[in-house]
Amino acid sequence: MNNDIRWAKLSSACGVITFASLLRRNRHNGKQAHKAELHEWESEGGSLAPSPVATNDLVTTGSA
Repeated sequence: MNNDIRWAKLSSACGVITFASLLRRNRHNGKQAHKAELHEWESEGGSLAPSPVATNDLVTTGSA
C-alpha cells in the first residue's frame, strides 16, 4: 500500500470519528436542554392538565 492510500484512509477515518462525535454531542445537548426545561417547569409548580372527563356538570343516565 502506498502512502497516498494510507493518508486517504486515515483522513476518512478522522472524518467519520468527527461526524460521530458531533452527533453524540448534539444528542447530549438536546437531552440536557430537555432536562433543564423540565426542571424549570416543575419548579414553577407545573402540573398535568386536568383530564377532559373531569367537569363540574352533573351527568345523569337512566331514569330518575
